[in-house]
Amino acid sequence: MIFSVMNKLSLEQCYALLDVHPGTSIAELDAAYSKKVMEKIQQGAKQEKVLLKAAYDRIRADLYQSTEELPLVQQVTDLLQHLSPEPFHVKFQANTLQLFFKTNSTADYADFIYENLSELKLPETKTIVIYGMRSTKAVNWKKQFQLDAISKDDLNPYSFKNRYILLLAFPIAMCSSVLFQSLGFTRILLLPLQIWVHEVGHAVVAWFSGRRAIPLPFGWTNVALERSLFVYFGILFLLGLSFRAGWKEKKRSTIIFAIVCAILQFVMTWIQSADHFEMWLSFGGIGGEFYLSALMIAGFYFQLPNYWRWDFWRYPFIVVGANTFWAAFSRWQQIKKGTESIPWGSLLFGNGDAGGDMNQLSQVYDWSDQRIIATYNTLGNVCFILLLSLYIFFVVKHRRWILDRISSKPF
Repeated sequence: MIFSVMNKLSLEQCYALLDVHPGTSIAELDAAYSKKVMEKIQQGAKQEKVLLKAAYDRIRADLYQSTEELPLVQQVTDLLQHLSPEPFHVKFQANTLQLFFKTNSTADYADFIYENLSELKLPETKTIVIYGMRSTKAVNWKKQFQLDAISKDDLNPYSFKNRYILLLAFPIAMCSSVLFQSLGFTRILLLPLQIWVHEVGHAVVAWFSGRRAIPLPFGWTNVALERSLFVYFGILFLLGLSFRAGWKEKKRSTIIFAIVCAILQFVMTWIQSADHFEMWLSFGGIGGEFYLSALMIAGFYFQLPNYWRWDFWRYPFIVVGANTFWAAFSRWQQIKKGTESIPWGSLLFGNGDAGGDMNQLSQVYDWSDQRIIATYNTLGNVCFILLLSLYIFFVVKHRRWILDRISSKPF
């Protein structure tokens, strides 16, 4: 049946069915086919899988035919024969294509050769090594290219697979936040955003404890002390949507996050006492400056389900998160050293307000100054270690790519 369908389909129709273009690679074709099949299964149109399979087989056969008509070495030799000088030897071994040229030109000449080779389909080639030879046995220079060194994702600033962004985002965000917090103008400019994070920190404690809360950007959060089933089940419903979307799109980080939040919400709403709720509510403002900002930074590395795409918005969030985190982290380090004092009072009424967060912890819940300082510094250190560990994880994950980029430098 598939062969009869294949005979009826033109190559152009096959490309249209799978939404791919004639220049697509075999890997891209496989990904497009898998995506289309999943879409048809979700739509309940399983009978159309036969048509997709026929189109896939037709395109794949055409691609293999175009790349296997000539041996790889012959393809490369024919393509580069117009160069001056021509390669005097071409060798393919262990997924590595080696080209040897008699030339005194610099290694920059290798970039030009590599651009010409990009016209070829090299399905089994992972590395290209270009040698500039003074003689048949003396190497003048050598340059190595990894075919996956730069992908389409690496050129897309909104891609979560962009390895340049993954490796540079965290250090750049943290270094820029250190600079911004050291300059009076930028520190004042970013202060309203830090206040907003502080108030949302209070609100998150209230929401997860099943209470209504409205964080206001001028240093105040309205909180209802009685439980609200609307709030509890409303947040639980959103977490359920997140879990479902993560399960459907196979995003494990979203699934784990939704489960952890649901458990935390249950404990904070139904198990913790009202007294503990009010204590954590007072703690949650400055606490939010740590845990919420750390979450905004960490979230930069995780793609959310399609319901909540934030390809662009993760950039302003990491800026706000990094600056808020460093402002709180550095401040409490100074408080620990004794060069700054604990922020008593509130933003609206100043140090004379006995209802300030630190005043509540100290006077109502008997937290000593040492306990307040140690707790916030410990929270800051834990968040920083987790962020650093996440960054190291991505560095280790892409270590081979990093080493390949380093080794591709001419020597």
